[in-house]
Amino acid sequence: MPESSQKSEIRSSLLKYAANILSRRPYFRFKLREKLFLRAEKLNLSNSDSTINSILDDLAKSGYLNDQYLSEAFVRRQLSKHYGPRIISLKLKFLGLSREAVTEALSSSASLEAEIASIRQYLQKFPLLDHRKLISKLYQRGYSDRAIKSAFDGGYLED
Repeated sequence: MPESSQKSEIRSSLLKYAANILSRRPYFRFKLREKLFLRAEKLNLSNSDSTINSILDDLAKSGYLNDQYLSEAFVRRQLSKHYGPRIISLKLKFLGLSREAVTEALSSSASLEAEIASIRQYLQKFPLLDHRKLISKLYQRGYSDRAIKSAFDGGYLED
């Protein structure tokens, strides 16, 4: 019986910590898992893998942990910072999202029109650069060929 009360105490401690940090800002599942593992290590808790996974599953079921929503918001924020889909997908993979989740977030939030609007806004920073250097900058920012071509065909720059 004492072992079961110890497990529930471990679970309640980690759940309280998770609720505390999620009340400050949202986290991706991968990042929250890292934080919970570090917390369990700090509290010298052993065999906390199953407990942490069950906490994460419970938080996801109750809607406090939603990677899809966060990834879509992340894509919109990165587009507003003038990063293209290639760079955004690398950043999302670094944050621990699966390839399918990254593809879904990019397809729902980074439409061609949004990408072109981001390109045009970014190009306003460089009114004196020639066509070749502008295209080079756009490729470095991770924009797609199609969006770059569409942005220039739309008449942004006169040759």
